[in-house]
Amino acid sequence: MTTQSGESSNRFKEEENLYYYLTIMSLLDGVPIIDLELELKLQEELENYSACSGINKAIKEADYRTYKDLKLIAEELDNKYNF
Repeated sequence: MTTQSGESSNRFKEEENLYYYLTIMSLLDGVPIIDLELELKLQEELENYSACSGINKAIKEADYRTYKDLKLIAEELDNKYNF
């Protein structure tokens, strides 16, 4: 039996991964990091913490990951979650 907090945790993680994936896809499409940071601020104002976490994670990884690395991460997430 899954507890309510376990379900909330799973839902948070899934939403976080979705925003992480979407942000990586945006980076791959050439969206400037400044635009993604503006989206992060908006999500903070909306108190959408799973979105904040996913967006922030992708922005930080863009500092040290290559385009190829980001593409592989996106493919892995797509395969795992069928985005």
